[in-house]
Amino acid sequence: MGISQSEGNVIIPTGNARRYLSEYYDMSREYISPYEEDPRDIRAICVDPNGDVLGGNIYETGILEILERYDAGSFS
Repeated sequence: MGISQSEGNVIIPTGNARRYLSEYYDMSREYISPYEEDPRDIRAICVDPNGDVLGGNIYETGILEILERYDAGSFS
C-alpha cells in the first residue's frame, strides 16, 4: 500500500519544543510535521494506545479491514 514504518518520536520545533529545544534546530529552516497530514493522502498511520486508528479500533477489527473501509471524505 506504500505506507512505510516511521522512526517515531519526531519532535518538530513548534510550541514548547521551539521554546526549549531551539538551540538544537536550524531555525532558518522550515520543518514539516509528519503528524499533520491530509486525510486523503495517508503517508503514515498512528495507532492510539487504546487501539483507535482511522475511525476504527485494532482490538475490535483487523488493521487491513480498517484500511479497506477508510473513507477520506468522512474526515474532510
